[in-house]
Amino acid sequence: MGRETGMRVIIDDLKARKVAETLELNVTGTIGILIKAEKLGLIDSAYNKARELRDKGFYVSGQLLDDISKLKISD
Repeated sequence: MGRETGMRVIIDDLKARKVAETLELNVTGTIGILIKAEKLGLIDSAYNKARELRDKGFYVSGQLLDDISKLKISD
């Protein structure tokens, strides 16, 4: 259904993402949702929310946090 409708699937697990991509599904993860939420003005900072998630045990690499901090999302 996702492929035919263009719907996006939300997956964080790397192996599952790879499978979804081979099925030509439109994939995003939690960080992608946070970035979209900031663009829409629903949250103040995707970076801060990603740090909060990491502090609570959700895996977010230091490199990804660094990349998020450099984004100019609200432009």
